[in-house]
Amino acid sequence: MMRAALTLVLVAGVAGSITFGATAEDTIRCRNGRLVNVGMTASEVSSRCGDPKSRTVEEIPVLARLPTGAVRQTGTTHAERWIYGRGQGQMDALLTFEDGRLLRIELLTQP
Repeated sequence: MMRAALTLVLVAGVAGSITFGATAEDTIRCRNGRLVNVGMTASEVSSRCGDPKSRTVEEIPVLARLPTGAVRQTGTTHAERWIYGRGQGQMDALLTFEDGRLLRIELLTQP
């Protein structure tokens, strides 16, 4: 069963990295002109940019390899993905948070 969970996490990670041909950024400008950057908290981003147009939440297992080679789940991490529309002529932005902190910003090249 743990092998199936590990496979699921790996498949989800690969699928998450193929997000519409996204390009990575460290900082973006919200529709209202305010800047957000990697490292900010979810509440800081929300106060600067308002509510995202979509939000997904998931619990991701944290796995560790034991000296025997076996893999054990040692906990979970809370991940959220927010999509912001940034206005006419601007690509939408996908913001990925882990444990409440902005980890990655990607510009979506397709709607």
